[in-house]
This record gives sequence, structure tokens and C-alpha cells, in this order.
Amino acid sequence: MSKKKLSFVVQQHDATHMHWDFRLEMDGVLVSWAIPKGPSLNPANKRLAIRVVDHEFSYKDFEGVITGDDYGAGKVIIWDSGYYEPAGADPAADLHRSWLADGKLEFTLYGEKLKGQWALIKTKSKQYGEDSWLLIKKKDEFAAEEDILEKERKSVVSGKSIEEITEEDGTLSSDSWDEE
Repeated sequence: MSKKKLSFVVQQHDATHMHWDFRLEMDGVLVSWAIPKGPSLNPANKRLAIRVVDHEFSYKDFEGVITGDDYGAGKVIIWDSGYYEPAGADPAADLHRSWLADGKLEFTLYGEKLKGQWALIKTKSKQYGEDSWLLIKKKDEFAAEEDILEKERKSVVSGKSIEEITEEDGTLSSDSWDEE
């Protein structure tokens, strides 16, 4: 029996502040975290990941400009994409309920830029409360000390950097979903 491949996407988002939106397919939606400093291949770097609203699954293909004056308005590129396998969980299981309630998600990424074993660990912060998580790269053959954000600056879809994106690449209204 073959397992269903679950999608993931990392969208670089130049909104009010530059950040990377890390999204995992779970139960037909994209469960999402905003990562202010972006992902790191260095296991010593624990990146703050703020849980934000779930997005429709089709949003994984969006690259372009989010219009409007809301917090989420700005340019978006698909910085990385691929699929992932949850560690110790059946992909057909209700990951939303089981993983998120446990506060610990372990998975293997098969992306163009991000590969190998990762974890999202729920934590608490005074500023973000229950929405605060840490994204951590596990020590494996894909771990590295280099700053992947400096090396890998282009979209895996269009080959454009965030600075090169225009409304001609696509638009989405910021009021088409709840604020991120």
C-alpha cells in the first residue's frame, strides 16, 4: 500500500516585515507558521515559528503580489516546495488534531532546498502565547552551518527573487482570507 504524499511549501513574504511562511498540508488545508528569520539548516538555530491561520490548499501555488493595505499585503515567492512524511504518524490520520494537540511535529522534508529531518515544537512566549513554536533542523546529512537564505534567494517556480516579483506574476486580495 502506498502512502499519500503530503505537500509542503515555504513562501517568502515581503509584507509589513519580511518573513517565510512554512505550510504543511494537513487534512486538506495548509497549516501555517510565519518564520521571521526564515528556516535554517543549522540544528543550533532554533527559529521562532508563529502559528497563523490555515490556508486553502490551492494557496500553495500562489506567487505574486497580495494587494491591499492589510498586514498581509506584499510580494510572495514560492521559495521552496515538495512533500513531507510525518514521523511516526499515518498520513491518513487526522494530523490537525493529533499533531497540533501534542505540540510536537516531527517530519522529513523532500524539497528542492529543504531536505531531511525537522521538528516543530510548541513553546510559549509572552509576545505570541499559544501560537509560538520553534522550527528546528535535526542533525542529519542535510544539516549545514551555511546560511541557506543567503545562498538560495530565488523562487523554485519562476526563478525570480522577491524583488523581481510584480503584479504581472499574479495578484490576490489581502481580504480574501483572515489576516496572517
